[in-house]
Amino acid sequence: MAGIVALNCMQSTEDNHSIIGLLAHSMRLLQHRGKAYWKMIVGNNALAKEGSLPTDEILVRIANKEKLRGNNAIGYLSKRSPQFHSFDVIHVALDGFFVDTEKLYLHPEIGQARDSDSLYKICYIFTKLLINKNYPERAIQFLDRHLRGNLITKIDNEIFAYRNSTGFKPLVAATSKEGSLNMIASENSLRTSFVDIDFRDVKPGQLLKLNRDSGLDFVTELPNSTTMIDPFEFIRESHVASTLFGRSLYSIRKNIGKEQANFLAKDLDIESAFAEPDYTRPMGLGFNIELQKRYTNIELSEGIIKDRYDDSDHMIDFSEQVSKNKLLTTGNSLKFVIEGLVKEKNVATIQGTIQTGGTARETIHYLRRAGARRIEVIVSYVVTIDGRQVGLYTQNRDLIANKFVGDVTNIDDLNKKVAKEIGADAVHYNSPKILARGIGLSEHELWFPEWVRFLDYQT
Repeated sequence: MAGIVALNCMQSTEDNHSIIGLLAHSMRLLQHRGKAYWKMIVGNNALAKEGSLPTDEILVRIANKEKLRGNNAIGYLSKRSPQFHSFDVIHVALDGFFVDTEKLYLHPEIGQARDSDSLYKICYIFTKLLINKNYPERAIQFLDRHLRGNLITKIDNEIFAYRNSTGFKPLVAATSKEGSLNMIASENSLRTSFVDIDFRDVKPGQLLKLNRDSGLDFVTELPNSTTMIDPFEFIRESHVASTLFGRSLYSIRKNIGKEQANFLAKDLDIESAFAEPDYTRPMGLGFNIELQKRYTNIELSEGIIKDRYDDSDHMIDFSEQVSKNKLLTTGNSLKFVIEGLVKEKNVATIQGTIQTGGTARETIHYLRRAGARRIEVIVSYVVTIDGRQVGLYTQNRDLIANKFVGDVTNIDDLNKKVAKEIGADAVHYNSPKILARGIGLSEHELWFPEWVRFLDYQT
């Protein structure tokens, strides 16, 4: 969905080199969460651009010109340009989405925000309840009713960060050992670079404040509620170096592959399985290791080489667009297959998701051309029918599974229809139950659209 970070430096500084450098470094560590759009908010001013972050030297030059000065800052990264126009006028970063916003114009505190977009309305009412009325409990009760995810906003000289009560998206807070730097961020993978900072999870339903004088403060919190975590964090969104619940994302992803292999082993007719795109390698490793325990002829190797990131964001890497252009104009692309590993063999390609089906079709095309006899597609995630399942960047895209919503009642039937649609010999989606088992949580602790939640295998 998005990468968000907030910083507070306790030490005074004569220039803005320090805060800009720290903010840029933090944002680069979160660029896997989005490169299409970025925004920096420092002091009372903001800077927003499309594309990857420029060098520190260029950033400092622009920041001086735009008068980005202060001891606290917010950084925001997204896979798409903001859907709310108010991002241009208010100091806020959002990792998640809003619900039940249709009647906000009737809220008694709506005031001058009545005709604004949902983001502005929510931030306006939240600020009024928190600051003007001094009702912090009511402020987070209101925010929690409408927010699924995390929100960071700057109000005057203070930064407030809230994680909704279901824990939908991860959020961490950190303080340096000497107490001079405080941070709130999307995930704790930043600890690999900020080695002298202690990271801890922000509790679901908790409101924190960054203040120049007092540092990182607890404001208030809601009582515990039902956990409803975004499962895509475990598949792709969080960095592989992050930890969740004290376990590394890498080990969780390996276990997702292991559990899926456990379930599918009896139905597979393959000799090797290849992770593609690159972020599915942990799932592919767990999948292959488990299959090797059952079948001696399973090969653990790589056949397709692809850029780490998928093509959901055209700004992420130029090679993706170059590859597509070459495929359309010449029939070639930057992908290649080690022909000796797949020729005259039954192979599987392990995909993180199937959204439009474009990546899977391209993979199948090159496997067929390399002489693969049979191609099965293993999908690590569940059926994608809602853009909010895998990040807001998927909204308004032609999701292939939408063609079959209401026409199928189990995953077996859906697998057959999607396989025919993309030209595979077989497709195997993950189910909510198997995915939850791989993650190590109850499926009731994970968020799925209703139609997907009740979709399961017949066997």
